[in-house]
Amino acid sequence: MLKIIDSLSSFDYQERIKAIEKVKELIGIGVISKFQTLYHYHNMHLHSFHSFNYKNWSPSRIILEAFRTGLKYVGIVDFDTLEALEETQFASKVFKVPALCGVETRVYISNLAEKVINSPGEPGVYYINALGFKKIPKIGSKAREIYEKLHAIAERRNRSVVEKLNKFLSPVVIDYEEDVLPLTPSKNPTERHIIKAYVEKAEKYFNDDRDNIFWADILKIKPEEAQKIKKEKPGDFMEKIRSVLVKNGGPGYVKPEPSTFPTIDEFIQMVHEAGGIVIGNWLDGTNEGERNPVELLEFITSKKIKFMNIIPERNWNISDIEEKVKKVANLENFMRACQKFNIPVVCGTEMNKYGQPFVDNFDTPELQKYLPWFEKSVESLFEKAQEN
Repeated sequence: MLKIIDSLSSFDYQERIKAIEKVKELIGIGVISKFQTLYHYHNMHLHSFHSFNYKNWSPSRIILEAFRTGLKYVGIVDFDTLEALEETQFASKVFKVPALCGVETRVYISNLAEKVINSPGEPGVYYINALGFKKIPKIGSKAREIYEKLHAIAERRNRSVVEKLNKFLSPVVIDYEEDVLPLTPSKNPTERHIIKAYVEKAEKYFNDDRDNIFWADILKIKPEEAQKIKKEKPGDFMEKIRSVLVKNGGPGYVKPEPSTFPTIDEFIQMVHEAGGIVIGNWLDGTNEGERNPVELLEFITSKKIKFMNIIPERNWNISDIEEKVKKVANLENFMRACQKFNIPVVCGTEMNKYGQPFVDNFDTPELQKYLPWFEKSVESLFEKAQEN
């Protein structure tokens, strides 16, 4: 049974489809069943292996796990690609879990050019989602041009990151085509794929002791500490490397140029033409562009965006008490504003960072009071998707 389930995440599409049919049979005879029932819970923001999923789950594996866990609704939003669309639609019908597919990307908002919104350190740049696509934009259409621009921007940036890091990390160097692209079935890598490629290359280049020394020097920690983190928490190890190397101020950081991003209006046009629903993102209220949620929501609604998305874990599951108190208060202000404007809010856990849960803990006091609004919101989203 485990082999069949693992086959759901094969990079071979036909193998995945065959596995879906086999899993359907196993469900039918009771070999695969639900773990528990959580019918009022959902996760509308999951990344699959088409961008980065830390468990390397495909869209069909995600939807199977939603079935087993008892989730009522699922949303898959990969960075800059709709490669998950067909499989999501198929697996949703087979496993009888309502699911929407979409995309997450970054756009430029000229009205907020001087403010950092939800992309830390990058004024005017805004992470935005869309769900409920019925099709990939038609070849030759304006929407297709914009859609393809998303991937082209990401690829240019990735190649620039690799070029910078090859110089910095030499003699540990990677080849974008040979070492990075094969890590995702749709040739749509992210920063995390790049970091994974460097970690794997270093393992091949050095012996264990030299490998630990190499990364310890990068992370400014002791070799024995690097060894321990890598062995006991490999996900944290790669996240630390990513933070040091490619985030703002790191040697591999590529400063985004506003002119290279689609505008928010172009993105909205593309989504609507493909039958999708645009969903705004809210991070945590700490940046200037989010500090006043009423102002942000007024702008969002002026663009006819009727739904918002949050990643709750970022707003309450925080070890630093002072930071947690601040972000929980920001979340309350944001949710109050959304309720005032009657803006539905959906949420999810992403799973593109190591250790993120499959479903939010809606029973925690910080989220429990918002659960009725989340439930109402996701119902509204699916109703809207059916109308489109």
